Amino acid sequence: MSYIGENEHFSFRDGSCEVLPNVSVSSAEAAELGRTLSRFFSRFSVGCTGFERLPVMYALCSGISECGRDVYVCENTDMPSFRFGLTLLSAECGIFISESGGLKFTFFDRSGFVLSDKILEEIMRSSPAQASEHTGRSIYINNIADSLGKERSLTPVGISCGSAAVRSLWLEFFSGEDDELVFQISDDGQRVNAYSTELGFISFEKLTLAYCLTLIKEGKKVWLPENFHYAADSIDDKAEKYIRRFSRTDLIADEGGESRFLRDPLYMCTHLAKSRGNLLSAVRNIPSIASAKREITVADIKRLTESRTVSDEKGRVVISRSGKSRVTLVAQSLSAETAAELCAFWTERIRKIGNCGLGKI
Repeated sequence: MSYIGENEHFSFRDGSCEVLPNVSVSSAEAAELGRTLSRFFSRFSVGCTGFERLPVMYALCSGISECGRDVYVCENTDMPSFRFGLTLLSAECGIFISESGGLKFTFFDRSGFVLSDKILEEIMRSSPAQASEHTGRSIYINNIADSLGKERSLTPVGISCGSAAVRSLWLEFFSGEDDELVFQISDDGQRVNAYSTELGFISFEKLTLAYCLTLIKEGKKVWLPENFHYAADSIDDKAEKYIRRFSRTDLIADEGGESRFLRDPLYMCTHLAKSRGNLLSAVRNIPSIASAKREITVADIKRLTESRTVSDEKGRVVISRSGKSRVTLVAQSLSAETAAELCAFWTERIRKIGNCGLGKI
């Protein structure tokens, strides 16, 4: 490695660049360098030797992230520690900022070795990339892609969503052009149903249970909220052994991150759709389930301090306080008709005894 050349602000040599003599580099130039580097790498780790260079470091990071790239920040560190952490963070490029007679940026590859002269020359001659329309989402997208454990490609599934931003997120993984299997996502991206030409409507609860089945078959424990549909406890011969319940007052167990599917529908569906055959087979093996939900205004609910669960041969009803004078009622059954009947019966009953308090239920 040796001297490579110069651009307007920096001299490039030996896997690094230094500010030219009599040239002043501000946050604007550092951000510009970050945008230029974003043309070559997707994941960065950036560190500096002391707190006095934090403004430059964060300006560099802002230029990188502005172009939709991932940045891991390591404040006030040393070069040996920084280089060691590169492989742990799966960074494609490490940038270490130091002060040795002048501001210096040293660049490393994913293995912790300094960048080659060839790449450094390309960086020197390149112009800054344009800002991305969707900054702040690449870490999430890349993490899901990594979890799939294969080269990323679009899965042939249709996508329906009223939010353009959420829809574009799902189109990072699905073609959006299939009519035989379609995911229908809520505008906030927190719930998803599916429609299959072979099986018809598939509720969010059934998709969740299908994912639970995949975990059970791998011998992994499954944690579900205590008010999740009771049918989950009998979806498989091993369900009693592997399914655990938690309440809102408990810490949610998340062994190895396996409970992620409860809060991340996109993560769940990308894994389910890896094999359409397995997904449809899992859904076929799940019993018919249905839920009905209603919000009820009650005159006196002082005696309701905890959720109430009532079960009989028709199904289960969960009653919980949801406001100063409001109650949430969820009726669960093995058919939509029975769930609706339970919901109507208990709604009327709660309203009738509202003035006496729910303690009499």
